[in-house]
Amino acid sequence: MTFRLLVKISRRLVSFWYQANSNAYAPLIIKDSNEVLLYFYVNGNDFIFGNAARDMFNQHHPNAYGDYFEIIKDPAKHFTIYGNKKPVKQLFYYGVEQCLSFFINTVLYKNDSIESYRQHLSLHFLFDVDIEDKEKALIESLFIDAGYFSTSRVNYDAALFEVLAGWGVITPRNHVLLLNGLNGTLYFKLYENFQQGPVSALSMDGQGADPRVKLLAEMIIEYIIAQQSFLSIDIEKETGAILPFCTDQLNQLSPVIKGEVELTDGHKYWFQVKERTLNERLQFYSNDQVVYNNIDGLLEENKLNVDNTVVLLVGEEISTSYFLNKLLKKYPRVKKVEPVWLKDTMELVFAGLSKKVVVPPASARVSVTTSHLPVSDSSSPLPVSVPSSSPPVPAPSLPPAVPAASSSSPAPPLPAAKPPLPPVMNKNKPPLPPPLPPSKK
Repeated sequence: MTFRLLVKISRRLVSFWYQANSNAYAPLIIKDSNEVLLYFYVNGNDFIFGNAARDMFNQHHPNAYGDYFEIIKDPAKHFTIYGNKKPVKQLFYYGVEQCLSFFINTVLYKNDSIESYRQHLSLHFLFDVDIEDKEKALIESLFIDAGYFSTSRVNYDAALFEVLAGWGVITPRNHVLLLNGLNGTLYFKLYENFQQGPVSALSMDGQGADPRVKLLAEMIIEYIIAQQSFLSIDIEKETGAILPFCTDQLNQLSPVIKGEVELTDGHKYWFQVKERTLNERLQFYSNDQVVYNNIDGLLEENKLNVDNTVVLLVGEEISTSYFLNKLLKKYPRVKKVEPVWLKDTMELVFAGLSKKVVVPPASARVSVTTSHLPVSDSSSPLPVSVPSSSPPVPAPSLPPAVPAASSSSPAPPLPAAKPPLPPVMNKNKPPLPPPLPPSKK
């Protein structure tokens, strides 16, 4: 059986998808979700990854770890497992490999140890916009050093542009500005020619959402604090954490917005906010000009014509009618990236991993003259990912994915005894971690 695993990584969480043989891709569901929060708990030989570890982190347990991409900046910070002292950067490796073991046990129905799969397992990384290049290289090196030789980095933007060109949303004559909102930060990525790499990129804290989303989040936190005065809450942290929840609430707006929201401590709290009060507070929101200034600055700096630039809104936090209408007041070509296009993009990504091309249905395609679109020739491979273990091969049109960088730090040694399988992610009874990777020669 041929199978491929895709791991999407952001600063807050990781999510998993897989594809077996020629079947459609599917989420890897672990405890009701394919998303796992980046929290870790290590005690002796016990290792917990995800929500249960977050609970212990919020209780200030000394063996619980969060803020992964911040704590790895301290080279002196370590954890201990199997009696061995390890740098905290390897927490991510242990956590993800625990999920890979879960896949082998529950999807493939194999009782084999993960160590027998490392060398040939098809493992691919999709990094979200909030991960820096040096962080991408670190993650890739952790797995290459551990013996994962069939890995690659997915070029998601290339696949997205392939789909959007197929639907006629963009053409090779257009410049493209990608706007992506994630955890309250707005990310800009400007392409003079979307068949090549971006010419500029920047980010803005606090602007990565429909302004009503952040205002509603702030009002919900204010309500909870007023009702639960004994709570000690990091307002900024909790506001950022509930932005996706607030987006959903605004998509089904009612005169009184009410319900239960889960905060980072894992507990749910009741709230209610009046839409009228939200709109009144919105009248004092005047940060739109800051976003306009950054877009204008990027276009002027690169001498690009605004009338020929398509502004694409990616991500739930900014793909709202409010944000769209605000931008349309100043820019002529603004479009939300629709769910159907995102679905097609994921299909195209997996088609690229399996060296096949997915051609949009004839009814959906438009006549676009471009050298990189797979319109009639389905035998040409789509260059959306490049093996990390070999140098990138230049593609005739789309930019190749960046190869993974290797690291000089050795992987942890393999323990003498094989731990029992399968691993079980249980909050009450922490599972054993996956076997340690072999030492790098």
